[in-house]
Amino acid sequence: MDAAARAINKSTATRHAVNATRAADAGRLSWRRPGLRLYVILLVAFANGACVTQTVPRHDNSTLRNAIDNAVPGTWQDAFAATETRSPLTVTPELAAFVRSTVERNAPARTRLLMLVEALFEPDGVGLSYDAAATHTAAEAFHRGTANCLGFSNLLVAIAREAGVRAEFELVAQEPRWQKVGDMLVASLHMRVTSRTGGHTLTFDFYPRPLDTDFTTRRVSDEEALAHHLNNLAVRAMQEGDGAKAYALLMESMEVDSQVAFIWSNLGLLLSRHGMEQFAEAAFIEALTISPRGLSALSNLQQLYTRQQRHEEARQLEVRLREHRERNPYYHALQGEKALDQGFFSDAVRHYKMAIRLKDDVADFYIGLSESYAGLGDNEAASRAANRAWATGKAKLSEMR
Repeated sequence: MDAAARAINKSTATRHAVNATRAADAGRLSWRRPGLRLYVILLVAFANGACVTQTVPRHDNSTLRNAIDNAVPGTWQDAFAATETRSPLTVTPELAAFVRSTVERNAPARTRLLMLVEALFEPDGVGLSYDAAATHTAAEAFHRGTANCLGFSNLLVAIAREAGVRAEFELVAQEPRWQKVGDMLVASLHMRVTSRTGGHTLTFDFYPRPLDTDFTTRRVSDEEALAHHLNNLAVRAMQEGDGAKAYALLMESMEVDSQVAFIWSNLGLLLSRHGMEQFAEAAFIEALTISPRGLSALSNLQQLYTRQQRHEEARQLEVRLREHRERNPYYHALQGEKALDQGFFSDAVRHYKMAIRLKDDVADFYIGLSESYAGLGDNEAASRAANRAWATGKAKLSEMR
């Protein structure tokens, strides 16, 4: 057991290490540091797929938004009416002075950008560090010295453009990871920054671990990035039990970009939790209209039908969900984590083994398997799994270099 514990500690240290690597490969430069990804909500279900990657042509959903706003409590309406959107990219005088003192105006754009990034992380510069809760504007991230991936992206895009360097948001779509927060499951997506300068593409990640090999990316407009920013703040308000604030931020995000499917799903969940099931259903359906494979909306709608005893509709959605869950290693890992927490160690072993069978390069799966074996008293198997976790984590870090 001691060997297993030591290996788990090594793997955990690897998993959470602050990685700042710089790698040039075919003209691509990448910086990575820990960060938090964007929030998407599921209530109790876990399913595969990134709902933001498949969309239908834009359509007008303003009638539905107006109907919802007319139906919610007056305090929610007042909170929405009082919302004043601030651009997270606003360059304050303090930020502008930082840019002037950091870059050489006559230097090539690529050099200017790298000088800014270096200054952000140097202890005698901004000394930027990771904070899971820090969905900050550019000015907030600079002033407080903390950010998650979206806060970092806001800051870097703002100061890069102030320095005359092109910088854009880029959304990374990969199998989402889920974290239980209270009675919600919160999934994470990832935002980063890209810049095309001097024939080179520079990519900047603020991220806790290497990306999966099967991810895809797409460029995101400033408007959509703002909608994501407001959504993150809304999820935090929902977790804190402030329904009026969460509603105001979600509606404001849809004023900016009403075509983001998971924001509609989050709105549906908020409405459902406050007894407005008719409009919750409409919001989930709108999310699925925008992104038919948006499984957070699919799962939440299935649960709504189950509560309403609409059994046949719930059954049809459950069939679709089951197909995706069984193919999703992260679903099995989540079930393993639940079983481990409840002391059902044999069930935990079974789920973690299934997760590994589907995807064998995730150190966390082996850590969970090791802990499950340890719970059964099988120290030899626990040590083997922990050693595999360490080797897998080490290999992943090598990919970043």
